[in-house]
Amino acid sequence: MVTEPARLVVTLQTATHKFHRDLPPSRVWAYDGSLPGPTIDVSRGVAVEVLWENHLSGPLPVIVTAAPEYAVEGVPVQCVPGRSGGQPDAAAAALSGFSVVHLHGAMTLADSDGWAENLTAPGQPTLDTYPNDQRAAMLWYHDHVMGVTRFSVYAGLAGLWIVRDERERELGLPWGPPYELPLLLTDRNFDTNEGGSLTGDLLHKTDPEVMECFGPFTTVNGTVWPYVEVEPTMYRFRVLNGSNARTYRLVLTRDGEPDHGRITQIGTEGGLLLAPVSIPAQGLVLASAERADLLVDFSDLAPGTELTLWNTATAPFDGTFVGPSTAGRANPDGLLPYPEVLKIRVTEGRRSRGRVPRVLATDFRRTGRDELASVVIRAIALVEQEAKDEGAPPLLTMRELAADPAAGEPSITLVEPHGDGEERVTHWRTVATRFEDTTTFFPTLHRSEIWRLINLTEDTHPIHVHLDAFQVLDRRGATVEIADGGITATGTSATVRIGHDLDDGIPHGLDDNERGLKDTVRVNPKEVVDIVVRFQVFCGRYMYHCHILEHEDHDMMRPFVVMPAELTPFMDMHMGGGHMAHMKHEA
Repeated sequence: MVTEPARLVVTLQTATHKFHRDLPPSRVWAYDGSLPGPTIDVSRGVAVEVLWENHLSGPLPVIVTAAPEYAVEGVPVQCVPGRSGGQPDAAAAALSGFSVVHLHGAMTLADSDGWAENLTAPGQPTLDTYPNDQRAAMLWYHDHVMGVTRFSVYAGLAGLWIVRDERERELGLPWGPPYELPLLLTDRNFDTNEGGSLTGDLLHKTDPEVMECFGPFTTVNGTVWPYVEVEPTMYRFRVLNGSNARTYRLVLTRDGEPDHGRITQIGTEGGLLLAPVSIPAQGLVLASAERADLLVDFSDLAPGTELTLWNTATAPFDGTFVGPSTAGRANPDGLLPYPEVLKIRVTEGRRSRGRVPRVLATDFRRTGRDELASVVIRAIALVEQEAKDEGAPPLLTMRELAADPAAGEPSITLVEPHGDGEERVTHWRTVATRFEDTTTFFPTLHRSEIWRLINLTEDTHPIHVHLDAFQVLDRRGATVEIADGGITATGTSATVRIGHDLDDGIPHGLDDNERGLKDTVRVNPKEVVDIVVRFQVFCGRYMYHCHILEHEDHDMMRPFVVMPAELTPFMDMHMGGGHMAHMKHEA
């Protein structure tokens, strides 16, 4: 554990890794040669410099292929190991190991945040500084190179970073091994030889209709079908979904029945919740980059008892509710051929019933909508646009919108309840669609804002905001009507009616475990999610994006610049339309 300011050296290198004892070794890219990379454990407020030394060597240790659109014996092609007739992508194979590291969830200066274009080539080091002056939480670091993050993270460039503080000690929470277990979940696929045996070579396979890679095998800390032995006492499971695109809905079973009563969630991406909560009835839903801090009590179980953690979420995920009784059922049509995640075996050892504190965090409170009457509202539409080329996957973008009362151009019309049964109608025109378009978001340091995420697609998108954690204000269902030809390269025409009860099987509303501080939020189809952002310490250029890495790499990402209030009057000439890209609540 790092308790004093230090400089660490972490080497990015090509290595070999065994994902299962019966698999041949796989060639990977890894931090310090291990998969996951080394866990960095640091006390709050202790500044750490990391010299990231890039010694990666090409070619990319992942076979990238778009398989033909067909099934193998009735099983969707993405569920099948091997290339299924697809030809390797020569451009991906030529990647030599450019890299930039993002410490996900960290409050850092902009020049150490891992801007996707600030990349280094093999042989070039980067020195980043991380103040760690933030709430205790489990962060993670991963590669963030523009356009190819999906390949480099899939190749193994991910590791955990834990910030500690005295509040954890005061609460007596499990701290360190053996009773605290960080669990990094990822899905992976492997190539096969002519005889159909797995070779161990990592395979990033997509099909023409779905750009995301959904590997059939789940790994936990780099191991396929692992197990863990636990004593009959309380453990702390710190779970991260580090998959490119797959969402996990985790269900714990014993003797074939859901056994969620022994699980208490105490934290999310931004650290401790205000009070402990039960996990949702359907199971713990974690989209890419979401984290959960869990206390799991095994004290009532006899040695020899076995429990299983399953995934019940099909892919692509759309937020539809599924009961926990489905745990353990394979669903190849839903790209879930192997639902097992982790076996847990109770052994002899210390038997003690842990205590779950009734009060956890005392350093923040929930912000209510009535406190935000005069804040800036910024709106972002999550949009899928048909590809120009036949057979190519659609283009997914985050479209920043500007309030436009005249609605003289193609616009999104928002209709929402506004007191006494009345409705408020606002019109929003598109001002930016691609990452390299003009920056339009210039939030002011120390001032709260509402960022409104409007999902016009059929999939769930996990939206990650760099720099500070945020609060999810609310999640509301909405009817969506997209005009014929309403989505073009530069314009968006749709009518979105917020707050309607939808018979779509999706629970539109916040779960109790989403009421803490987060850095990633799920936005389901037919949904509008409002988050409250407030940047407290650092100014500069950062980004926000969908954390489905295949979406991020295909331009579902936008920049923002945090500005101090005293500089804002001097920025009009640089902001372009940015000062128009928002509205304020009516008082």
